[in-house]
Amino acid sequence: MDNANGLLRVLLVAMEYTPKVSGGVGTYVFELANGLARAGCAVTVLAYTPGEPAVLHQQNLEVHLIAPRKETFNSASGASLVQGILTFNDDLVRYAKEHLASWRPDIVHFHQWHTRDAGRRIAAELGVPVVGTSHHLSEPTERWWGQAPDPEIVEQEKRFYDGSTHVITVSESMRSLIRETFGLPAQKIDMIHCALNLDPFFTPAYPETTFAELRRTVAEPDEAVVLYTGRIHPQKGIPAVFAAAERVLAERSRVVYLLAGGTDSRESTRMIQELSARYASLGSRVKQLGKLPRKQLRFLHRIADMALVPSLYEPFGFTAIEAMASGVPVIAASAGGLSEIVQDGESGLLVPVRQTATDVREVDVERLAAAQLKLLADPALARRLGQAGQRRVAELFQLPRMIQGNLQVFWRLLGRSAAPLSSGRAMA
Repeated sequence: MDNANGLLRVLLVAMEYTPKVSGGVGTYVFELANGLARAGCAVTVLAYTPGEPAVLHQQNLEVHLIAPRKETFNSASGASLVQGILTFNDDLVRYAKEHLASWRPDIVHFHQWHTRDAGRRIAAELGVPVVGTSHHLSEPTERWWGQAPDPEIVEQEKRFYDGSTHVITVSESMRSLIRETFGLPAQKIDMIHCALNLDPFFTPAYPETTFAELRRTVAEPDEAVVLYTGRIHPQKGIPAVFAAAERVLAERSRVVYLLAGGTDSRESTRMIQELSARYASLGSRVKQLGKLPRKQLRFLHRIADMALVPSLYEPFGFTAIEAMASGVPVIAASAGGLSEIVQDGESGLLVPVRQTATDVREVDVERLAAAQLKLLADPALARRLGQAGQRRVAELFQLPRMIQGNLQVFWRLLGRSAAPLSSGRAMA
C-alpha cells in the first residue's frame, strides 16, 4: 500500500480478525481497521489465521492473514499454548520485515497480550509510538465462573502492562480492574467503548414478511420468543438461562427459547450436555441452534420478543448492543461493561450478579425469570425499552465514536494535531 496522499498510517497487530477468527477481539479489530480506513487512514493489519494465508485489499486497507509455521503450535513438542503464541509473535516480526519493508506506519497498535511482543518489537525497530488495547483479563475474572486462570497467561497479562506508556481499554469496568490488579495510573489508561457498524441492525435488508415467515418456523403465533446469542460458555451465564426458563415456563407455557451459539471447549460442551439432561423437561421449548454467522443473528433479533445477556462478567458486551440496535428489549446481568450499556428500567433491564463465599459469581435466577415475566406481561413496556435501547446505542455506540477516540489517542502519542508523514525508519 502506498502513501502518496500523506494519510495517517496505522499498523494493527492481532491474533483475531473477523470472520477468520471470530470473537470480541476479532470483531473489534475488524471494525477498527475498516472504520479507520473509511476515516482516511492508511491501515495495515497483521493477524493470525488458522487457514490459508492471504492478503486482502480494499481502499486504504490491507489485511495480511498469516498462518503459523507447522512447528509453532506443535503440542507434540511439549510447548504450551502460550509458548506457541509467543513463537507466533516471532513469525509476525519476521513477516513484517519481509513484506512491509517499503511501508512504514506512524503508529503500531497491538491487541491483548497475544501480540504484545510483536507490536513492541516492530514499533521499536521502526522508531514509532506503540499502544496496546486490553480487551479482557484472565485474572481475576475467570475465577468468577469457577475457572482457575492459566499462570502462564496471567504472567503475560502482567507483562502487557509492565513498561506500558499507554493502554486503551474497552469499558470503565475494565479500566477499574486494570488499576486494581496491576496498579497502572489512571492517566496511562484511555477508555474507549467498543462499537460496531450498526446500520445493518438498524435497517433490515428484507421486508417484514420475510421475518414473519422465519418466526413461523420457530414459534406459533401465540408464542413469545426469548433469544440468547453468544458463546456457550460458563462465563455467559448459560446455567441461569435454563434455570430461569424453567421458572418462566411454569407460569407462561407459550414461550420458546432460542440459543444461538457454539461451544469452544470440551468443558463447555460437557456443560451444555449436562444442562440439557438436567432440564430435559423443557423439551422443545429450548431450541439450540448452534453457532451462526452474524448476518443470521440479525434475522433472529428481528423475530425475538426479548434478548438475554446474563453474563457473569463482560469487558464490554457486543451481543447487548446488537440486540438493542435491532430494537429488541434486553435483559442483562449487571456485570462489567453491560451496566454501562443498559440503563436499568430505561433502556433495558438489569439483574444482579451475586458473589459467593468461594468468589464464584451467580446470576440471580429469580430476578432473571421475574424480568422476563415482567416484559411478557407488559408488551408496551417491552416495546418502550426496545425503542429506548435502540436510541441509546445509536447515540453512544456507533462506530465513528470509537474511531474518533482511537485517533485522538494516536495523535496525542504522536504529539501532533495534523497528519504529517512519518519520520519512522523502514524495517531492516
